[in-house]
Amino acid sequence: LPFLRGEKQEELTFLLSTVLLTLSKGAMVLVCIEDITERKRMEQEVRLMALFAELNPAPVMRFDKDGKVLMANKAAHELFGAALATEVSLSSVLPGIGGLDLDACIRKGVILSHSVEIGDRLFHFVFRGVPDLGVGQVYGSDITKRRQAQEELRESEERYRSLMELGGQIGEAIIMLQDTAQGAAIQTFVSDEWTRITGYSREELLGRPFFSFVHHKHWVATEDKHRRRMAGESIPGLFEISIVRKDNTEVPIELTSAYTTYKGERASVVYIRDITARKWMEEQLVMADRLASIGELAAGVAHELNNPLTGIIGFSELLLEKNVPDDIKEDLAIIHHEALRTAEVIKNLLAFGRKRAPSKQPVNITTVIARVLGLRAYEQKLNNIRVDTRFAHDLPDAMTDSFQLQQVFLNIIINAEYFMMEAHKEGTLVITTERVGDMVRASFTDDGPGISADNLKHLFDPFFTTKAIGEGTGLGLSICYGTVTEHGGRIYAESELGKGATFVVELPVIDAGGKEAVK
Repeated sequence: LPFLRGEKQEELTFLLSTVLLTLSKGAMVLVCIEDITERKRMEQEVRLMALFAELNPAPVMRFDKDGKVLMANKAAHELFGAALATEVSLSSVLPGIGGLDLDACIRKGVILSHSVEIGDRLFHFVFRGVPDLGVGQVYGSDITKRRQAQEELRESEERYRSLMELGGQIGEAIIMLQDTAQGAAIQTFVSDEWTRITGYSREELLGRPFFSFVHHKHWVATEDKHRRRMAGESIPGLFEISIVRKDNTEVPIELTSAYTTYKGERASVVYIRDITARKWMEEQLVMADRLASIGELAAGVAHELNNPLTGIIGFSELLLEKNVPDDIKEDLAIIHHEALRTAEVIKNLLAFGRKRAPSKQPVNITTVIARVLGLRAYEQKLNNIRVDTRFAHDLPDAMTDSFQLQQVFLNIIINAEYFMMEAHKEGTLVITTERVGDMVRASFTDDGPGISADNLKHLFDPFFTTKAIGEGTGLGLSICYGTVTEHGGRIYAESELGKGATFVVELPVIDAGGKEAVK
């Protein structure tokens, strides 16, 4: 019998029992009233739980504090089969739950969880206690696909990580670009190699547009390619541009990109390689080819000039021996002097264009440098040039032509002396020898005026000189370059304007078998 109580009109349910009593004074009815509101609520919950369990496509079971299965729905019967044909305990169908406190789950409403493999499928079970009813309910969900997805994600991440590591090992950077609210081509992923190339940290790179690192001369082409790539257009081949590092140096890079998705959004994955070393090698090859061509031309011109020049020198000497007026003798002396200077230029031209193979022998470059310093000792003392030698004591030999190597070192030292004297009428020259890998290195550092970036690019070009007219022919360093290259080595210069210059000569060492080490 429903009954409304109080202002809130709370509905209660009562069970009424009546008994007819016959007394001496007459008949009376004894009424017994029992409040069954809570029992009705619990019965309703039980019915709802049963309905929910039966309609649930996932396995659902009810259990008591001892873990005995009280009810199982159709999905549970299909999953466990004959195991649920009779009264069983949860532990018999769900191995590994012995450590779960099912009693506490029921008494306190504690939620427990457990995963178990059944056949080739993985299920995750959640245990929920219903203290009011004194029972517990277990819900199972098939997470096989989730596990497969997680495994695939893990494998994908491992492959991705391997790709990142491989890119770093081969010197290739990988970045991800996306168009976001922050702008176009925002870097949303960068590899370690990209931080090395740019000089920026990962935190400084992420969230910034890629275009902010591109040299301004490549902006238009780079933005156009990115726009087309993000539209899904296929752009085959490699693309060369320059970027500006954090230290403001320009770095040539080579890149290619592919359209993809990243975190559910359109993206462009870009593979980048620093091609500074390759560009330098290309420049050296072009220079070597240019030197070879000019060498042939120089040799031909030198031979053609030698014959008439010999006549000029000879006849001018004869005329100087004759009794001629003093003013004419002075003119003849000038002619003779300039002819001799021209002969020296031709001698350099012939050396520049000579194709004979050098006579190589094991040579200690420290010994050669010491010999050159001996030749220049008087001039250096006269001109207040101080020499600081820092020679390695255990320096291995190099297979070189000692005379040609002497000419290389002599040319470098004389140049250093000249420019120090031009700058401040004195100077300090620091000469260092050392072994670097499979090469022996000689470094010549002066405190002269330094070399501008533009001049540094053309330093070894034939006929290029910054000396005053009549002071140099521009062939000295070209000859040095050809000689060192012919010996399998390299020569280069490092300098900043106003901070002196360093010339470096590197030659391959001789291994224990008497052969040049292979680079």
